[in-house]
Amino acid sequence: MSDGNYRLVFQGQLVDGFRIEQAKENLCEIFKIPQDKVEQLFSSSQVVLKKNLGHEQARGLQQRLHKLGLVTSIQPMVGSAANSFQQTLTEEQATPPTREHQAPNTVDAAPREFPFHFLGQGGEYFRIWIVNILLTILTLGIYSAWAKVRNHRYFYGNTRLSEHSFEYLASPIAILKGRLIAVGFLLLYILSEQFIPLLSLLLFLVFLVALPWLVCRAMAFRNYHTRYRNIRFGFDGQYQDALKVFVLWPLAGILSVGILFPYAIYRQKQFLVQHSRYGSCHFVPDFDAWGFYRIYLLAIGMVVAGAILLLVPLIGPLFLLAAYLLAFAYITANTSNLIYNHSTLAQHGFDSRLVFTRLAFIYFTNGLLILVTLGLAIPWAKVRLARYRAECLSLLANGSLDSFIAAEDKRTSALGEEIGEAFDVDIGL
Repeated sequence: MSDGNYRLVFQGQLVDGFRIEQAKENLCEIFKIPQDKVEQLFSSSQVVLKKNLGHEQARGLQQRLHKLGLVTSIQPMVGSAANSFQQTLTEEQATPPTREHQAPNTVDAAPREFPFHFLGQGGEYFRIWIVNILLTILTLGIYSAWAKVRNHRYFYGNTRLSEHSFEYLASPIAILKGRLIAVGFLLLYILSEQFIPLLSLLLFLVFLVALPWLVCRAMAFRNYHTRYRNIRFGFDGQYQDALKVFVLWPLAGILSVGILFPYAIYRQKQFLVQHSRYGSCHFVPDFDAWGFYRIYLLAIGMVVAGAILLLVPLIGPLFLLAAYLLAFAYITANTSNLIYNHSTLAQHGFDSRLVFTRLAFIYFTNGLLILVTLGLAIPWAKVRLARYRAECLSLLANGSLDSFIAAEDKRTSALGEEIGEAFDVDIGL
């Protein structure tokens, strides 16, 4: 799409941690916007902040507004918006730094950005969650399979991309079968450990041999029962390849005293991405092992720093706890960014922008809230985390997304629904 064919849209959503009064004050102070204009901005369900932007220019302005507390989306210029706020941000105000202002030289250099959105609400999900808990207790765990389906359908259904939601299609009966098998195996292992230790060792070896098959089966089940715009996802990983990445490489990591653990994780992520597909089109990973080593080395550095600060009297343990939290958030955020930003689906890419400090703040405040409410705030915590992860992810479409969807629909329709019989039991990994 050519330069100047994008608009920046605000739909009333704020960055986690920002209050609406704070966001209004930031707009008034930084952009010198009159108070009545700011009130107009927040009173509309959808407002076009500025039209006729180049993609890089829109991205730069989006980043500036994100720092002020506003979550915005970059959309192609199609028709007219419900409300226009374009004149509020003057050309001088909206122009980001020089590097951000540079527009792409060609049409193909500016992919169309389709941001993900999560529309769920904590109070709405609480009603589903509390019923799931009560029925699971009353049925001695049997209802947990139905609870899983309800949870997944809520979160999938509230995750939107290009005005379309994802769907979760699995049957609770299939999940219940898998859970009964898993619980039976677990009970057998626990009893054998108490009364026949040799049998427990044998069962552990059986589990190691079966683990690659379980991973492939679980991924195939989950992907097959996930659908977007009437096209299912898929997974075609094979046992022999899974054996290497989920058993042999982790064992090599143990034997190398942890040196090969990042490489083992790299191989696992690469396996999961390259064998996943949307319709008939496979995802293609382009990340390397060194990216994982950088992430884990820096995370280890954080933990070591926290361990050193442990020597500080009284508050030393708090430093160590904070270091662990930051390291976990750093690994989670940067691993996700690395995988998404270096993977493609046909000609389309992804843009993941998770910030580990923000993620750590969400983890900490969510945990504190759950502790204070004795667990009742879990639904709000889950919704908050899902919303943040969605707002930091976009699909970068090179070419028409509708054409790609239509082409995949034609290619996959011939496969038929009968292949679903191969994935009728959820292993529950």
